[in-house]
Amino acid sequence: MAIRSSPSPVRPLAADRSVSRLLEAFERVPVAASIRRAEDLPQALASPVPAIFFLRAPAFHLGPLVWAVQARGKMAFVHIDLIAGLGKDRAGVAFLAREIGVNGIVSSHGSLIAAAKADRVIAVQRLLLHDDLGLPSALTALERAQPDIVEVLPGVIFPEIADQLRGRVAAPMIVGGLITEAGHRAAILGAGARAITTSSGPLWR
Repeated sequence: MAIRSSPSPVRPLAADRSVSRLLEAFERVPVAASIRRAEDLPQALASPVPAIFFLRAPAFHLGPLVWAVQARGKMAFVHIDLIAGLGKDRAGVAFLAREIGVNGIVSSHGSLIAAAKADRVIAVQRLLLHDDLGLPSALTALERAQPDIVEVLPGVIFPEIADQLRGRVAAPMIVGGLITEAGHRAAILGAGARAITTSSGPLWR
């Protein structure tokens, strides 16, 4: 993934890493754009979404991508588990936090969430629900890691399990995965999610 821009984006002096400001922005536009392809980024930058989640990108391209997002007044999040060429460890987290200056880091792993919090970036832990059997252990892992935000996947089942999650998940919840229609978005937000994350461009508004 790469994006051409002129002039090249430069890193801001400081990244906004306020969870409260992100949630306030989600009150206005409850959507984060998930980016898998470079060609989708210009549309996301032009949209009103307050945050962009990078799901696929080579590590050596991340700086200009993140800075282009921040130059538009948006927050940039990187899913560290999916980035090619980047260690899935504390050193990888430190690179994103200190060298790239991301606003937040997304991971399914509690150890990386702890590292992100130690580096004072917004820590988003993914809760991937395969079936009911895995839910208790996943919730226990969340309670140990204490992320700033929980991203629940797949989003289409969130309205069915929202009541179960609210009783156990203290952090604000956003919801992603398989959200492709306006009806999905309305149902998920109506069930109590603070925002959705989606790669569907028509929903970035």
